[in-house]
Amino acid sequence: MNKTIIFDLDGTLCDTIADIVNCVNLTRNYFNLPSLPANLIESYVGDGAKSLIKKAIFNTNVSVEDAFPKMIEIYHTHPADFVTVYPQVKTGLAKLKSKGFNLAVVTNKLGNVAREILVITELAQYIDDCIGDNDNFKLKPNPEAINYLLEKYHTSPENAWILGDNHTDMNSATNANIKGAFATWGYGSLKDSFCDIKVDSFEEFVNSILETN
Repeated sequence: MNKTIIFDLDGTLCDTIADIVNCVNLTRNYFNLPSLPANLIESYVGDGAKSLIKKAIFNTNVSVEDAFPKMIEIYHTHPADFVTVYPQVKTGLAKLKSKGFNLAVVTNKLGNVAREILVITELAQYIDDCIGDNDNFKLKPNPEAINYLLEKYHTSPENAWILGDNHTDMNSATNANIKGAFATWGYGSLKDSFCDIKVDSFEEFVNSILETN
């Protein structure tokens, strides 16, 4: 029986918000716009890079067509200046891997940036696949990337989980008919989406998975 766990990245495996804030504000500064507060930029996160910059330059004279490629350029230069891995993530991933789980990341962050962050944080050794924006899959909550991974790993939906900190993650779980665990330590929100469980730490999630598998 093949079992698969899919993780969100930002706010789930890693705290990347400082790098996102830095990237957005460096982009705004390039166009002579003042920096935005971190908590405001944080509220824009979750729906992909283009949505993020569109919100960040709303009501300015800068176009998305100009700002988006500049933000991508800046993010490639500063992907993980401030990133930290959440507690118990490395040991938890290692434990799940040792138990035979397929482990993947599906993120609305740019895929090549996400993969670079996984390498920098030394999480890549545990992750079998990482799919993000610009990887030819529709963004969460569309289940396309999840369905691809389930087919690749020959995993039935009832044997798959997604762990994420945002309603986009939980809605993607619902759309793919897999189970969803909501990470309360992230910076997203559940809104009106459904989750099977809420967990307050990565260790709690791992223990819950291993107890039922």
